Amino acid sequence: MVVPGDFYPSPGFSCRCRYLYVCLLAFVATQLLIFGAIFHRKCSYISWLWRGCAVRKSQCPLISPHLIGRFEVETYVPAWQTIIENYPMLQNGGRYQPADCEARHRVALIIPFRDRDIHLKIFLNNIHAFLMRQQLDYGIFVIDLEEGIPFNRALLLNVGFLEANKVHDYQCYIFHDVDLLPENDHNTYSCPEQPRHMSVAIDKMNYRLPYMTIFGGVSAMTREQMLTVNGYPNKFFGWGGEDDEMYNRIKFHNMTVSRYTCIHYRL
Repeated sequence: MVVPGDFYPSPGFSCRCRYLYVCLLAFVATQLLIFGAIFHRKCSYISWLWRGCAVRKSQCPLISPHLIGRFEVETYVPAWQTIIENYPMLQNGGRYQPADCEARHRVALIIPFRDRDIHLKIFLNNIHAFLMRQQLDYGIFVIDLEEGIPFNRALLLNVGFLEANKVHDYQCYIFHDVDLLPENDHNTYSCPEQPRHMSVAIDKMNYRLPYMTIFGGVSAMTREQMLTVNGYPNKFFGWGGEDDEMYNRIKFHNMTVSRYTCIHYRL
C-alpha cells in the first residue's frame, strides 16, 4: 500500500531542492568564469574554453628571416589563373596572414585603378611575394571608378581607406600606384610615427626625387593620420595635384614627411 505522503515530497521539501539546484548552478557558472579568466589572462599558449584551446602563435621577428634584399622584378604578364596558382595561401579578398607567427604589422594596400589590367597582373604577381617575405598581415584593395566618370585618384584612395576599415583592424595604409614595383624587400611596408613617402627613387626618374613636396606614387599613413588630415582632397580630376595637396595638409597639421632615400622602385 502506497502512502501519498511517502511518494510525493512535501511543498517545503520541493522548495528546498529548487533552492539548492539554483545555488549549485550559480556555483558552477562562477567557477567556469573564474577558470576562464585565468586561462585567458595567464596562459600564453592556450585560448580558453569554446575557442577550442587553440595554440597561440608567437610574434614574428622584428626583421623577417625571409628577406632577400634587392631582387629582379618580374615583368612578364601572367594570366589570372597563374596568379591564383602561384599564391594558394591567399585568403578570399586578397588577404594574407603568416602561418607560423603573428604579424607585427596589419597593412592595407589601396590601389587606384582604371583600365590597366596588364599593370595590375604584373603588380599582383610581384607584390604578393614581396609582402609575404615581410611576414605582414595584409590585404590588397583595388578600387575602380565607374566608366564615364573622369579619373579621380584621391577619391579612390579615400574610398579604399573607408572600405578597408570595414574589413579588418588595419594599422597602416599604403596608397600605391599600380605601375610602381619595389625592387628591395628591405623596404618594409609599414607606418612609422610620421607619414611616409616611399617611392622616392624611381628608375625612369634616374632614382632621384623630382621635387621635395611630392607625396604621390607610394605613400604610407596610419588611420589616425588619415583622419587628422581628413583624407585626400576630392576636387582633383585627372592625374596630379592631390599628392601635393596632401603634403600641404600634413604640414598644416604639424606632421612631417619621412623618406628613405635608398629605396628604389621600378616604373
